[in-house]
Amino acid sequence: MKYLLVTIFAIVCFKASSQIRLGNSLPGDSSNITITTKLGIPFGEMAKLEIEVYNGDSLLWKEYQGVYLLKVNAVNNIKINDSLILRFTDETGTLANDDFNLYQLLYKKKTGSLSSTQISKMRKKYIGKRITVMAYETGQFRGTPDKYFDYKPFVPGIPHYFATTGFHFEHSLVIVSNLSK
Repeated sequence: MKYLLVTIFAIVCFKASSQIRLGNSLPGDSSNITITTKLGIPFGEMAKLEIEVYNGDSLLWKEYQGVYLLKVNAVNNIKINDSLILRFTDETGTLANDDFNLYQLLYKKKTGSLSSTQISKMRKKYIGKRITVMAYETGQFRGTPDKYFDYKPFVPGIPHYFATTGFHFEHSLVIVSNLSK
């Protein structure tokens, strides 16, 4: 019975993680890597995207806590079969990528702190919202390379190690126009 439960758990975890594509390209040997777009069109090419606001907390990765992401449902009117979830930069002033920006977007003023009740109320209005936008895919290298800490000088009083992600290319979107306004 114990082995059956472990096997079922492993299958469920594998199935769940295989259905979501995050916007990361992990280089094994970075001298031999080819970075391809996630949208299937060239980097920097404008595209009409059907998107949905996605709660980064639901991914259960520290890197995405408190962050709103975009789930791409269609590119230039062609539906995407699996879940493609990307970080974004909004140039339209109509989307927020964290709780403080969402507060400012909804209430037209800044705040220094938010209660969990306020966050929950705002999220109900925002997460799952479907929008059509004009955007392009871009990205950047992020994270810490292998052997970084072998060469970082030790400075007393300053933590020598810190939480980070491995060195990788992170794909993202730049939202240029919100067509759903």
